[in-house]
Amino acid sequence: MQVWRSFRDKLRAAWYRRENRKVIMGIVIGLSLIAGMGLGMYRAWPAEQPTAAANTVTREELDDLVLERVQSVIATLYPWVLDGPTQVVMVEPPVNPLPEPAEPKPEPEPEPEPVVAFERLIWPVQGEITTPFGWYRHPVYGDWRFNAGVEFAASGEAVRTVLPGKVAAVNSNGLEMELIIEHGSGWASIYRSVTGITVGPGEQVKQNQNIAVPDGSGRVFFGLTHNGQPVNPEAFLH
Repeated sequence: MQVWRSFRDKLRAAWYRRENRKVIMGIVIGLSLIAGMGLGMYRAWPAEQPTAAANTVTREELDDLVLERVQSVIATLYPWVLDGPTQVVMVEPPVNPLPEPAEPKPEPEPEPEPVVAFERLIWPVQGEITTPFGWYRHPVYGDWRFNAGVEFAASGEAVRTVLPGKVAAVNSNGLEMELIIEHGSGWASIYRSVTGITVGPGEQVKQNQNIAVPDGSGRVFFGLTHNGQPVNPEAFLH
């Protein structure tokens, strides 16, 4: 208190001096300005925000958070991944199978074989039978031989089919020509020692059709077989 009284007395004495009044007024005004500025700055000074306490996150919580974010991204951009495990399947192009008919197609019935009409069997060539069917003694060599058909001494120039049919084969052994015609039902006719054959294998022929001429020997062999076995033609020639 004594210090303050001493300072006050000195200030009062200085105030009463004329020369010191201006100085004191300047000091008071300056201090007032400084105080005012300080008070304004203090009021305008932003208040310190309280520091938020940092939340402590464990490793497990961080893993769960990352997993949740990853699943959210996958569900948004790649939803098909979450549908289940993907399996690679090899897909072959369709073969375009033909549609099956509602009813099975009936099997075509085999064409009936023509019935051989032996009552209309004609002679294959004009002439007489010189060698009959069966066993005979050879006129030159004197041995017994089997003749699987009949042999004609041809007097005509044409060899004709005895029945309608299809040419099965045309053969040659280097000495004579042979023509075989199938007539159906296992029957076939054979013409040998002929030349100038006018038909070929697979060709259809009619009855009494000219198919060849006798060769230079003047003799024509005619045979008749059923299922490959020789049959006596004399029983059917009329």
